Amino acid sequence: MREKLADALGYIRDSFIAEAAQGRKKRRPLWVGAVAAVLAVVILMNWGGLPMAVQATVVAEASASRVLEFKRSNQFASDDEWWEYYELRLSQSEDREAAVDEVLAGSDFFSDATNIFLCGSGSENRVWSPVNGYIGLAMLAETAGGSSRQQILDALGADSIETLHTQVCAVWESCYDDGNNPCTLANSLWLDEGLEYDQQIMDNLAYYHYASVYQGNLGSSRTDRAMQAWLNNNTAGMLNDSVNKVTLPDDTVLALASTIYFQAKWVDEFNPLNNTQDSFHAPDGDITCTFMNKEKIQGYYYWGDSFGAVKLNLKGNGCVWLFLPDEGKAVDDVLAEEQYMDMITGNYGDPESYSKYMMINLTMPKFDVGSSGDLKEGLQELGITDVFDIGRADFTQAVQSKTNVPVHITSVNQAVRVQVDEQGVKAAAYIEIPGAGAAAPPEEIIDFVLDRPFLFVIADYSGIPLFAGVVNEP
Repeated sequence: MREKLADALGYIRDSFIAEAAQGRKKRRPLWVGAVAAVLAVVILMNWGGLPMAVQATVVAEASASRVLEFKRSNQFASDDEWWEYYELRLSQSEDREAAVDEVLAGSDFFSDATNIFLCGSGSENRVWSPVNGYIGLAMLAETAGGSSRQQILDALGADSIETLHTQVCAVWESCYDDGNNPCTLANSLWLDEGLEYDQQIMDNLAYYHYASVYQGNLGSSRTDRAMQAWLNNNTAGMLNDSVNKVTLPDDTVLALASTIYFQAKWVDEFNPLNNTQDSFHAPDGDITCTFMNKEKIQGYYYWGDSFGAVKLNLKGNGCVWLFLPDEGKAVDDVLAEEQYMDMITGNYGDPESYSKYMMINLTMPKFDVGSSGDLKEGLQELGITDVFDIGRADFTQAVQSKTNVPVHITSVNQAVRVQVDEQGVKAAAYIEIPGAGAAAPPEEIIDFVLDRPFLFVIADYSGIPLFAGVVNEP
């Protein structure tokens, strides 16, 4: 753990410009390599989102981050002050990592949901954000009651709302941009005019979920425009085309939204002069694309029953896992076995049994992939059903409509985009929820050529999967 923290303290990003907004840091890159996602939940009718500057009453203000900001030793007046800070940051990090480990070891949500949402892609690209889904559903659990809440808790692997408080807080803080971590998060809850609410639940959202809660006119065009601005602002405009189509129906009564924006360069960037034009063997036939090449990378090669894998580190807090199915296997085979997620989260056993330190000659395509779809059926498959049933959904603990109209969810829509180039990664997503084989490689040098459909996962240092996707056509 100390080595991990020391490594983290050793990095500082030189490409981000600080920008203050809503009490949390937002960063924009000089080079736009990033990942972003939005999870938005609208209760009753179609999905909504969150305004950035709408006329509304502040019900609860998001808690200021409790994560110690990243600092270097030369920012302290003395060595004693530095070591006091270092020990406090280390203690905080150890507690947070222990809670995250409980999430990753005690819940199948990340693997099960990723399997459900990425399998069966056919010839299409498909991407989603596991951590964004987790945080958004945790917020939804806070507002729900009875079996509606219990089903979400069960899906997330939490035995109580109090346990979820600890765990979602740790996940959020693990991903939070502390000045060294290339990740920015924002959460909000919006209540329509006329809704009565439970202040304690709103305060819980503000403290445990770092969410701001507002009340205003959710059906107005002014709110729509402000909501679109909020979403674009918190995802660096990467979802502009999708976000600008988002509007709130007049009968929307409640909206949840969670955003994650991630941007990072490779620790060791690809040289564009080494790029080649070659064929990618897509399901619908070969296509010519640009491949990035790097020879003799010193690192670990991983393998499972139906795949080989490498991990590329990003500056700050993150890495990209690349999983290539064995010949005769497909990405769906990799997803179904779930070994890949156990490797990412550190739950796969002794690394010596499935990894080897080698020289790797890597060839991978530059890609820009995106997907969209309704996740309602997938969430129902995970056991979250009551919130979609007008007769069973229970949000009465959090809000009460003056018209007594049952509050429920009608759909869960997601749009995602991911780009990878010589410098790093760039991607975006939003979710709408309206009212090599089993044996070690024999050689010391291996050619890892991603010239056919493959799986990628962007994760943070603790193993939390931030984004996962299937590339069928770069």
